[in-house]
Amino acid sequence: MGPVYLRPPQLLCLLGAASFLPPTGSLLCYEATASLFRAVTLHNWQWLLMRSMVCQLREGCEETILLIETETGRGVVGFKGCATALSHPPQISYLISPPGVSIASYSHVCRTYLCNNLTNLEPFVKLKANAPKSIAPSSRSCPTCVGRHDKECLPNSVTTHTCPFTAPTCYSSTLSLQAGALNTSFLLMGCAREHHKLLTDFQRIGSIQVTEILNILEKSHVAGSGPSGSRPSWGILLVLLPAFRT
Repeated sequence: MGPVYLRPPQLLCLLGAASFLPPTGSLLCYEATASLFRAVTLHNWQWLLMRSMVCQLREGCEETILLIETETGRGVVGFKGCATALSHPPQISYLISPPGVSIASYSHVCRTYLCNNLTNLEPFVKLKANAPKSIAPSSRSCPTCVGRHDKECLPNSVTTHTCPFTAPTCYSSTLSLQAGALNTSFLLMGCAREHHKLLTDFQRIGSIQVTEILNILEKSHVAGSGPSGSRPSWGILLVLLPAFRT
């Protein structure tokens, strides 16, 4: 069989297709962010993967997901993209374990084509299966919410909840999470063991940079207790002023 000669239009198409191929040794990874604080269910949440990106030489594919829970709500924040970190199998654990406010993380770094492809919360289902099922209540009630200040955590959307005996303190902070195209800030309120920064030891989770600023709670609400599920008024909710302290 003789040589095959390409016509100019065919050659241009071939060159155009080649321009979209990743450089030799570079990976193609999914690129996605997630920031959801309403109607998050463990079994039905889906992460749509519609975009990909070409990584730099020796970078891998990362996927990191945080599951933030209070007694009355749940939020999911996630990042997919390229990472310089060493490859490691999927790792899942509680950064802050229940009862009360809890934060769990799932992280995975890999180096094969589009390997950061998790689309659900099934790893957290297995983790939660081993969490304590019931804890004796305390005499303290606290406002609980996870979400944005101007959407899910408006004053008339926040409820109070009776705290567990082992987490009897009211906690409130503004969390900011950043990684690549991910840039989200939200309010986290609920019961905790103490009112101090929960993520002091976790300024970075995977590629996600974490900033935590404690909010000042009104003394009248911190000292008192109320019936579970009652809606706080403007006067007793809390002062959403960040306490700028390290």
